[in-house]
Amino acid sequence: MPRIRGYLCPICETVNPKETKYCLNCGHWLLDTIHEAKPITNFNYKKQNNVHSVVSRKNVLAAFVLIIIIIAVVIPCSNTIPALIYPTVIPRSITIPEMVYPTGIPTESKNFTWDYQGKTYHLQVEIPLDLLNYDRQITNDIQRYADAGEFERHALYMMMPSTQKEYIKAASNYNYIPWIKEDSNHQFVGYIAEWLNMQAEKENFDSVQKVEFVQCFVGGAIPYQVTPSLQFPAHTLAETGKCSDKAILAAAILNNMGYKTALFYFEAQNHMTVGVALDNTPSYSPAIGYDCNGIKYYFLEVTSSGWQVGQPSSGFETVEPDLIIPVN
Repeated sequence: MPRIRGYLCPICETVNPKETKYCLNCGHWLLDTIHEAKPITNFNYKKQNNVHSVVSRKNVLAAFVLIIIIIAVVIPCSNTIPALIYPTVIPRSITIPEMVYPTGIPTESKNFTWDYQGKTYHLQVEIPLDLLNYDRQITNDIQRYADAGEFERHALYMMMPSTQKEYIKAASNYNYIPWIKEDSNHQFVGYIAEWLNMQAEKENFDSVQKVEFVQCFVGGAIPYQVTPSLQFPAHTLAETGKCSDKAILAAAILNNMGYKTALFYFEAQNHMTVGVALDNTPSYSPAIGYDCNGIKYYFLEVTSSGWQVGQPSSGFETVEPDLIIPVN
């Protein structure tokens, strides 16, 4: 008599061992009287098992092919995913280390923010009050002299310290270099130049980009405002400045960074810009520049930010400066 070896599930036709009450494949109740499981004898078991073996081998082969397809499609795509999900982090806001003076030196704190090449930069500067008071005093004395009448001017001039007299003489001869080269201001601006140059070196800026980095600082971080008299660089940093104040500051910074600079004065337009000499050609084309004593100085507008080296501001494309004042 044939011996029962198992039961065939009426739902999924899976052969289950006779001791099993539930189909191992679909979970059907094998003792169900409505959908009865079919007993499998020795002969039927071998036959049915061979059928399921073939089916199983086909399923395994199909699964293997599917895995190969998934590996071929998904893995190459996954190699590109990290670049999309985890991009390289590029800082868009950079804070340059602040300039701090020793405790005990009274200072005035100023925060500067400007943009260059898609990044925002922040710089906090402590300006010594002694320097600011010195700058403001000379500026006020000169302005008082300029506003006075002829007889009052003579009296003021006679009572002025020799330093103020020298600045009045220089201004009357269109010589603005003393405002750039004043010892304390030039030394202080040297610190600013060093900080800006270190950041530029860190970002691998070339010589032209360094100049434009300074242009964005002076043009963008310091508000433009018409002032009554010429200001020293520290004074402009602490407050605001007109075109000549900003040009003096930018020339002082670039001069401290090792660039040969000059001041361009346009008398009819009552405007002043900076000239800067370069070893290589500016990226702006055609770059505007003027020769003086065998050196070519390229036009650099610093009233507002974003101007490139050699790019003339509006209205100065064909106008030549009345004075080119080199900064020795």
